[in-house]
Amino acid sequence: MKKFKLLIVLLFLMSQVQAQFNCGDILVDERDGQEYTTVLIGNQCWMAENLNIGQMLNQSGSTNQSNNGVIEKFCYENNQAECDEYGGLYQWDEMMNYQSGESHPGISPEGWHLPSDQEWMELEMFLGMSEADANETGFERGTDQGTQLQEGGGTGFDALFGGIWYPDYGFVYNEDFTSPNGYYFTYFWSTSPGTYADNYMYRNVNTQFETVTRWQAENTFGYSVRCIADDFSSSYHFEFNDTEYEIVMDMKNWEDAAAYAVEKDGFLVEVNSLEEQEAVYDAIVNGAGIAPDYTTVNDGGGIAYVWIGATDKASEGVWLWDGNNDSEGLNFWTGQGANGSGNGVAIDGAYNNWGGTSTGTPNEPDDFMNSQDAGAIALAGWPAGTTMLGIANEWNDIDLDNELYFIIEYENTSAVDHLSSAAIAVYPNPAAHKIIIANKDQQNINRVELVNVLGQVVYLWEQEVGAKHEIDIREQSKGVYFLNLYGNNNKTILTEKIIKQ
Repeated sequence: MKKFKLLIVLLFLMSQVQAQFNCGDILVDERDGQEYTTVLIGNQCWMAENLNIGQMLNQSGSTNQSNNGVIEKFCYENNQAECDEYGGLYQWDEMMNYQSGESHPGISPEGWHLPSDQEWMELEMFLGMSEADANETGFERGTDQGTQLQEGGGTGFDALFGGIWYPDYGFVYNEDFTSPNGYYFTYFWSTSPGTYADNYMYRNVNTQFETVTRWQAENTFGYSVRCIADDFSSSYHFEFNDTEYEIVMDMKNWEDAAAYAVEKDGFLVEVNSLEEQEAVYDAIVNGAGIAPDYTTVNDGGGIAYVWIGATDKASEGVWLWDGNNDSEGLNFWTGQGANGSGNGVAIDGAYNNWGGTSTGTPNEPDDFMNSQDAGAIALAGWPAGTTMLGIANEWNDIDLDNELYFIIEYENTSAVDHLSSAAIAVYPNPAAHKIIIANKDQQNINRVELVNVLGQVVYLWEQEVGAKHEIDIREQSKGVYFLNLYGNNNKTILTEKIIKQ
């Protein structure tokens, strides 16, 4: 009975436990080992390079990719080096793996999918295109979104002008070759059908216009492909005074951010000194590279912020460090700043950095509109374009329903149990002969288990793991296994499903 229950638990874990991709890390396509840079843009995690999976198919002038069980691609002028630089050119059906559907995985790496027309619109609107323009077709859409998507455009999308395969015409518009019209282009497929038969929506970024063209083309054209992560996290880790912090670039309201922190055995950051404040802000701006305009908080002066653990939600005007949202914590401030009732005061000289502190007179908190119950670090002066109430790096009280990035602090983090599992790579997977654990940051891993679906430990290592650790699995039966890595105090660092071929 116990074995049966254990089997049920393991089967549940098999469906639930997946190592979440950390956006910004290198994506390794396990099918061929190719690596792709990734980038977070808004709430989407994009490949920052064109897909390049498959075998090159020589284009004789009328060659089409076929449903033969092999992923095929065209390379510009039948030159593999062009695919290495710009990725493959795929006909729509080949890209979709001869299936249909919006946001379909197609030939994407596992855990990624092909973008729909709507997902392209989401990207464009995040970059400032109006919804009305996003729904238009043609090239007169938006403003400079095409420029932003090009290499050096500031978004990290880094579109290169790799050209296209044009049926009955040939390869054209690659920046390494002479263009018939003097301009260079890159086209990206979407999964969405157009208004004509066998036509599908695409995006075109080029050197002729600053905009992004939205239109449709026949499925026999050869275009570039980008993919979007199905599920991901994006975070940056740093240390200060032997304490670990994590900046999470996932938009959540204050309460959800606190709950997420608690799930990871941490709490929203508590800032107790000028030195800690400066370390945190430096990590936000220079470490995580968060753009000062990544979002806009209307009730915070029209600028962007990052959540910290300060709140007076339990009792108005009584500010606590309550980053785990249990209505308890250090009371470091009471009252309001000069922009409110002006009765604010630090408790027992506790450190604070409310807006206006740099001038000698804190203006915040002010409980604007009687609805501001959580603290956040400002990424610019406010109101927007001024420093009237505060400057970048100072705190403001804002509505806790705003959705922002946030900072987690971990207690007693001499070990690295909370570090992102993205710092550990496990490959190949599926595997036939051996599994390799690449411990990139030399995390303190001191126990390694490989467990089969019956709960039997088929491999056990109880010594410290160095930069690389190999497990011989040649004698293991084919099937599903679970690799468990443990750190100090037997705390789980990583659990990953392994397929033995």
